[in-house]
Amino acid sequence: CFWKCSSVSSISTHLYWNMSKIKIIVTGASGMLGRALHRLLLLEFGEYAVVGTGLSRLQVSHAGSTEQQLERLDLLDHEATSRFLQCHQPDVVCHCAAQRFPDAFEKRPDESIRLNVESTRHLAEECKKLNSVLVYISTSYVFDGGAVSRVLPPYKPNDSTNPINNYGKSKLDGECAVNEVLNTNCDGSRKGIIVRVPLLYGEDCTDLAESPALEMLKAFLPKDQNCGVKKGIDNWALRFPTSCEDVARVLKEMIDRRVTGDTYHVSSPHGMTKYDLMKLQCNILGISPKTVDELTAPNSAGPPTGSAPRPQCTQLDCSSSLHHILQL
Repeated sequence: CFWKCSSVSSISTHLYWNMSKIKIIVTGASGMLGRALHRLLLLEFGEYAVVGTGLSRLQVSHAGSTEQQLERLDLLDHEATSRFLQCHQPDVVCHCAAQRFPDAFEKRPDESIRLNVESTRHLAEECKKLNSVLVYISTSYVFDGGAVSRVLPPYKPNDSTNPINNYGKSKLDGECAVNEVLNTNCDGSRKGIIVRVPLLYGEDCTDLAESPALEMLKAFLPKDQNCGVKKGIDNWALRFPTSCEDVARVLKEMIDRRVTGDTYHVSSPHGMTKYDLMKLQCNILGISPKTVDELTAPNSAGPPTGSAPRPQCTQLDCSSSLHHILQL
């Protein structure tokens, strides 16, 4: 099965479909978003044949089910990736794997670029050979918050991009690869779906460090309390923390509705700083305001010295994406 659009600008989609299960590969199925999507698709076992891949973490626990075994796939090994896709013949590849931490990106830039850009291009090329759809997860960090471009948020999918850190640049380069390989075909077909998301949080994280939306709570762990020195929490950048479960539902809806290849925005509309988010989490957890004041302090000075640069606000406008998806 595959999706085919009659023209580049057309919203309507003409489907050539068979009645077997839709075969879906989820890369990075051990990560927050990949786990949420893998779990959701597995619940619809009558509709989808789902294969989740990982590299080092190959077993994941999904609530209400037994531990799930993932397939090992090193996306930096292009030959192995080609063999894997040829073996499974997917209808859809949801590419959730990435180096998604800006500071970690700076420590291993070459490997991060290979994963975020080169592996994405290779997946796009293989999907083109197989007539498969590629869903590529990108980021709101392709925008600069107006710092240089003077283009201010909220951002629509077609607004000018101008990433200010290498992580954002790599994800934008990945977008360009998807568009170049899958959305410029002479027959008008567009099979590269780009989905930009903001700061994500998971409901099944086993380590606070896994999510930048949760890692502030480490300040309240006994081993991390720093002898009376307050931990500074960012109170400068406006974030839009979004549930991986919600993003997974939108991705499933896009697959079910067979959207055409284009760029889409998926985000919560609620903005807050990480300090505000931490206070909200502490309220939910029953941590007293006094304890919060004793152990933490708001930092309004911008990104910490030595960290990757970050824009102050990259709010995504999701209105056109929602309209496009729902009218199909």
